[in-house]
Amino acid sequence: MRSMTGFGRGEGQSKSVRVVAEIKTVNHKYHDISVKLPTSFQFMEPEIRDQILTSVTRGKVDFFLKDLSPARARTVEINEQLITEYLKAAKKASSRFKLKGELSVESLLRFPDVLAVVEEERQEGDQKKAMTEAVSDALKALEKMRQSEGSRLGKDLLERAKDISAVVHQIRQRHKAVMTDKLKAFREKIAAFLPEPLQDQARLSTEESVTLQRHDIAEELTRLDSHLEALRETLGDKGSVGRKLDFLIQEMNREANTVGSKSADSKMAQSVVRLKELMEQIREQIQNIE
Repeated sequence: MRSMTGFGRGEGQSKSVRVVAEIKTVNHKYHDISVKLPTSFQFMEPEIRDQILTSVTRGKVDFFLKDLSPARARTVEINEQLITEYLKAAKKASSRFKLKGELSVESLLRFPDVLAVVEEERQEGDQKKAMTEAVSDALKALEKMRQSEGSRLGKDLLERAKDISAVVHQIRQRHKAVMTDKLKAFREKIAAFLPEPLQDQARLSTEESVTLQRHDIAEELTRLDSHLEALRETLGDKGSVGRKLDFLIQEMNREANTVGSKSADSKMAQSVVRLKELMEQIREQIQNIE
């Protein structure tokens, strides 16, 4: 189990290229990947996204690549064709307008686009090698951090699940005692109105059954136990479990609401409030799980 929150950093180097990759993930309802690259590396964005997708399947991802490569060799080139055109234009202007004077080299080199500074091009293979290495190391560091955080979250959730189980047990025991008291009170009330032994025992049994059914929560508590067991098992699974955990806690809340509506006394109602508090704590923690 992994947390959706983490950070990883990695470096990659080849003959003429050195880069640093940084990747940050946070919880998010959808899978959103943002990739920021230097201009010379933008052609590799699809490969970087594919590399990230093999490791991160949920949450918001911010990826940055820094180019720390040594300065590339530069050369100055002249645009011979353009110089020829400038000279032709100067000669034509001199002849037509009877101008005197020579066009100096200094003046010629100041004309637009005559000179161009050209950087040595990098080999695409060197860029890919350095980039792949940096992204791979960053993802490994991210995975380590997310696994560590996920392990911590898992232990915390197991403790909260244990607390929920204890509250469910309290509700079950309290429900038995309350229903016993309610049946006793019901029979005493009937006896007060009908001092003579009640002949219609079938009717009495029906009324008692209706009273029990109105407050019966055995089915809800059994489902809560089942969902808790599924929660514990899921916390031990590998891979992406966040959505399954979210579904389980929704179902547990549904059962808790029903138990609350059938609460037979104030103590049970208080226990249900505590139950829902613990479930909300789990729900909040689950939002950080991939």
